[in-house]
Amino acid sequence: MPPDPSAVRRFVFTTSWDDGHPLDLRIAELLARHGFAGTFYIPVSNREGLEVLGDSALRTLAASHEIGSHTATHRYLAGLSQSQAWQEIESGKRRIEDAIGRSTPGFCYPGGHFSDRDVALVRDAGFVYARTVDNLCIDAGDDPFRMPTTIQFYEHSRSVLARNFASRGHWPARAAVLATAIGAHGLIARLVALLKLALARGRVFHLWGHSWEIEAFGGWKNLDEFLRIAADLVPAACRVDNHGVARFAGLARSSPASVVVR
Repeated sequence: MPPDPSAVRRFVFTTSWDDGHPLDLRIAELLARHGFAGTFYIPVSNREGLEVLGDSALRTLAASHEIGSHTATHRYLAGLSQSQAWQEIESGKRRIEDAIGRSTPGFCYPGGHFSDRDVALVRDAGFVYARTVDNLCIDAGDDPFRMPTTIQFYEHSRSVLARNFASRGHWPARAAVLATAIGAHGLIARLVALLKLALARGRVFHLWGHSWEIEAFGGWKNLDEFLRIAADLVPAACRVDNHGVARFAGLARSSPASVVVR
């Protein structure tokens, strides 16, 4: 049965990708092939040793996709002093903006580790929204600086999904998403089932991941296949970047959600 047209009008689809690895350009190519926008959260460097896009490649990515900040050196904020956290947040934003020549409205907390103090610092630095790694949500949340996600592009076991569900709260709103995720067999089936759930309910489908991780587990074919399926299911008017999700949900400042179709 096709989704209710009124639900489709309330639905949005977004993807976001963390860490700024050079393989992000491969994700951008797949998104463009299937007509989707993406948001890429970029640190200036990565203290964990992973390579990060140079300025020229970053500008290439920024020509077609939203660029967000992921701190200066990908340090987990919760373990830093206030001055150290501010330096990571503020200098990361400023240096990415200098590289691409425009503002970066969005921020993503490295590792998903942050405190209320860090939320305040992100707001004070001039961001208008921030994304977490909270999974199993088909909404944008009620706080622009704690935006959740639907699912990571990774074949997690059912037990990992269950632990994430138990630890992150908001259980009534996430229960149906968990049941749908663990009821599907295989990564593509899980993603499609969650997409159809969000579409039927007129909510948000938010896929996130890491390009270096996709390379490590050999997931490129699966990503291409899922985006092909999604392109058949998701109307063009429902395809947005993360800033578009925040605006669509009325969380972030600025105009209604922009639709970015490639």
